[in-house]
Amino acid sequence: MSLTCLGIFIAYGPTVDLQKEGLGRLLGAFLQAAATREDVRFTIACPQWSKKRLLEFFESEGIPAGAFEIVSTDGLPFFLRMYLAFRARQSKPRKRGRFARLLARPRTWFVKLLRRVARIVVSTRSFVPWLLLASAVAILAAVLVPLAGAVLLVPAALFAFGAILIRLLRLVRRSGWLKAVRTRLSRRAKQRRGESLTVRFYRLMEEAEIERMVTKINSLTHVQAWYSPAAFWPGFNRIFAPRLLCVPDVVPAEFPLGFAQLQPELLGNFETVERSIRGAMHFVTYSARVKWNTLVDRYAVSPDAVSVIPHGSWDLGPWIRVRGFDEEEQPTRQYCELVLQRALARARDVLYVPGLAANSLRFLFYPSQFRPNKNLLTLLRAYEYLVRQRFIPHKLILTGHPTGCKPVEDFIRDYHLERDVLCLHGLTTPELAATYHLADLVVNPSLSEGGFPFTLTESISVNTPVVMARIAVTEEVVQDPALQEMMLFDPYDWQDAAVRIEWALQHRASLLEAQHEFCERLGQRTWRDVVGDYVTVLEHLAAGESPGASSPQAEAVRR
Repeated sequence: MSLTCLGIFIAYGPTVDLQKEGLGRLLGAFLQAAATREDVRFTIACPQWSKKRLLEFFESEGIPAGAFEIVSTDGLPFFLRMYLAFRARQSKPRKRGRFARLLARPRTWFVKLLRRVARIVVSTRSFVPWLLLASAVAILAAVLVPLAGAVLLVPAALFAFGAILIRLLRLVRRSGWLKAVRTRLSRRAKQRRGESLTVRFYRLMEEAEIERMVTKINSLTHVQAWYSPAAFWPGFNRIFAPRLLCVPDVVPAEFPLGFAQLQPELLGNFETVERSIRGAMHFVTYSARVKWNTLVDRYAVSPDAVSVIPHGSWDLGPWIRVRGFDEEEQPTRQYCELVLQRALARARDVLYVPGLAANSLRFLFYPSQFRPNKNLLTLLRAYEYLVRQRFIPHKLILTGHPTGCKPVEDFIRDYHLERDVLCLHGLTTPELAATYHLADLVVNPSLSEGGFPFTLTESISVNTPVVMARIAVTEEVVQDPALQEMMLFDPYDWQDAAVRIEWALQHRASLLEAQHEFCERLGQRTWRDVVGDYVTVLEHLAAGESPGASSPQAEAVRR
């Protein structure tokens, strides 16, 4: 049996945790299935700064690292080493300075002396200690009072100087000169697109590191074709061997205003993605919608250059299922409660959260980062109505950081939902699976996704029903009108979302049964099948042939 050698190109930043990224979880599922293939050997190329995190990711996801060859650059840039050392120093608890440590011993001795004197004074039967104490106080007063007067002159002088300075600043402000300078600086900042000096340095460092990676990759002649699971790295297009670029989505193109207001740094990534698309020749996406609406219509890519490979089914059951009991349901729930309790205890954003008891908590769940396309305000409006008007006894657990999205933060504060909306960001895979399992209902209001959302199969795999937004990539897969009526809502109408959520809570068992039947059919496509599709496309490219047609399921819907 001949062995096919294929490559995977990864160039995530040094601080990216793959476990907490959607694309990272996709990569994990892909690599778990790829490790079982005996006829294909994958080589993973990454910067040196990612190698350690990649191996940690393998261990956390149960991926055998020995199944892959890992190629990386040599050493770390000095700029990055300084930055990481600074971050490590900032994260450590501060130690007392040397001067403070020198003063600590005399201070302790002085406190002990005062305590001894006080004890003698309050317990003496004679007036002599009192007389000696009064004499000592008088001598100290004679020395310290003049000294204190001299010291008080300094603040008085500083106060007078401050008053003069404030008067001068007021005069400058009235003259309009300060406003002109501020306007000029603001205009210059806009011209630089809001990038800080650190961000610009980082981008330059990343570009240089990718160039080193490409040089090393081009020397690996045994690798027949390369695959990039993301479109963030234009340097991928400089590889000599045949290349397959994955474009999951180009969401900022659909929500430019939202990203510009909330996350302007992502617009820089958007421009990078566009450069990657314009320099690539062969593409793969997760859905027909991204192929036709984004790549073909928006970027004028030839349809023959784009393959559509849908995801496999997601199963979170192995992360939480407790084996070895006649009845596994109760031990599994108890284990999940323990895992969720640890996640609650780790949440320090609101002091109220760590005190909650996981075994009595009823909640809705939406696992997602806080981005404009995630449609969080529609969910929050629907939830606020259900809590205040329909009196549902549920919390809402989100997995984003509220301070990263001001509209979400403002809504929670303005409607006094601080004790109802819990933000548990940074969940590990076991914690995510446990939270899914304990939720009464999972809600996904997203306006746009690159492929069929993970939410449905992840949630059903741990026996929790789901309601979702009616969007194109969902309707590509959920085509049964009856099931659509049960689980989909209009993502632009919070009242429709509220009606669907309330109905699902009241008819939880029937919804779960219908979704179980659907997911059993959906689960026939495994991640081994997904890897097989990718291998087929890459082998065609390596042979200089057309990458092959997309799957029938993906081509069933063209627009």
